[in-house]
Amino acid sequence: MHRPDRIGALVLTFAVIAIYIGVANLLNWLSLASLPLGTIDAVPIMVIDVAILNLYVIRQRKRNQTSQNPQ
Repeated sequence: MHRPDRIGALVLTFAVIAIYIGVANLLNWLSLASLPLGTIDAVPIMVIDVAILNLYVIRQRKRNQTSQNPQ
């Protein structure tokens, strides 16, 4: 198992923040809890997060393919 690179840590951090905002928004909408950042619209953040995660996965797959086939 390798250490995550800096970009991976940033992507992971952004994903955790986006999930928190989504959960806070859901709990606020259900009137179960009022968490900070619960009134922010979570849909654009989730769309951006999905796009960034997809680009990161593509980057990692290309990196793994080039490291396995050095030509």
